[in-house]
Amino acid sequence: MISGAERGKGGDALAKHLLKPENDEVHVLVPRGLGSRDLIGQVRELVALSLGGRTDRPVYHVHADPDPAIVDNDAARARFWALFEAEFNLASQPYCGAVHVKHGRRHEHRVYSLVRPSGAVVDVAWDFLRRERCARVVEFEHGMPSPTPSKHSRAIVSALRQAGRDDVAAWMEASGTTEAPRPVARLSPQERLIETRTGVPLDDLRAAALAAWTASSDGEGFLSALRARGLDLRQGRSGPVVVDRTGTAHLATRLIGAAARRQDGTRIPAAAVKERLAGLTLADHGETNGQDRRAHDRGQVAQAARGGPRDGAGARGNPGGADVAGGAPGAHADGGRPDRSGVEHALSRVVARPAAARLRGRLRLMSPGRNAALADAIEGVRSRRWTWVPGQVDIWGLPITGDRPRLG
Repeated sequence: MISGAERGKGGDALAKHLLKPENDEVHVLVPRGLGSRDLIGQVRELVALSLGGRTDRPVYHVHADPDPAIVDNDAARARFWALFEAEFNLASQPYCGAVHVKHGRRHEHRVYSLVRPSGAVVDVAWDFLRRERCARVVEFEHGMPSPTPSKHSRAIVSALRQAGRDDVAAWMEASGTTEAPRPVARLSPQERLIETRTGVPLDDLRAAALAAWTASSDGEGFLSALRARGLDLRQGRSGPVVVDRTGTAHLATRLIGAAARRQDGTRIPAAAVKERLAGLTLADHGETNGQDRRAHDRGQVAQAARGGPRDGAGARGNPGGADVAGGAPGAHADGGRPDRSGVEHALSRVVARPAAARLRGRLRLMSPGRNAALADAIEGVRSRRWTWVPGQVDIWGLPITGDRPRLG
């Protein structure tokens, strides 16, 4: 049984992903704790209900895909979700989701809110290992001959014994999964997304970077070998990065190390890569890179990032090097704003505004017309009936449990 999870901000893109038409069938689940009628509205409501939590990633997207060897797919999914909610203490949290059928296989997606009514945030630390433990129990109980290989097998066996599931632990040990070499995925989830977005196969990029590495003996030679293969080397936030043809950066130490490991099983240490590249003076990634690089090649970048002309040309293609049209001296290429209008001064400018202007801005932000998701969530709440016990309120001070008055 395979499961996956991603924590994020939510949004319409997530709901549309769950409704994507490339599946043979899509069955929207009956939500829990939500009043919206469609999946997009339900995800918006989840986000709105989570606004009081101290997190910028209040939404937890989880999917469960039972192995084809399991005959009763529905029962396996139900058992997994029961174990999963007990493991993460999510049994009372709102969720929505959908069941997908693709190529005859059925799997389920759920989107949970991680913010409790009190404002506390659900702890999902070590979630991969914890979800794997739930999956192994489901596989054992549904008669799979052996567990799905996992690099956490030994840790899972230890946790199962602590939880009193010696039967599942013994089944895993008998299968040899705790002694087998740890499986290594070809791509991490993030690398898979980058490969899909850029269209550049990561295996090809790794091979080209390794070929440049073996064809050189110093940093300058490595840089020349990369450029001969259509790549470049820049300075990133965490060290030198290899830049592909789309302008996407890949950490050099990781790229070369992974390429060597896949070729002969021996990884080139990061220290060795850093030592060879230590003497190079590299431009920062982002300077004349990606979109800017292509525009520069066409001769359409007329002004440098700090307001000066680039390649002898003035702003907006003015050969005389004049300032931005309509801008004051010292204006940037971002529309003529002076230096003091940088992002770092935004808060101080807001605070310095007159009180009446700040009030008008606050009212505009709070207007339901400005926040459709919040308006939909409020309408969904008003359409339900809540219970109430005096003295018990949620994070907004609203009663949450007793008599059944109707809100709105």
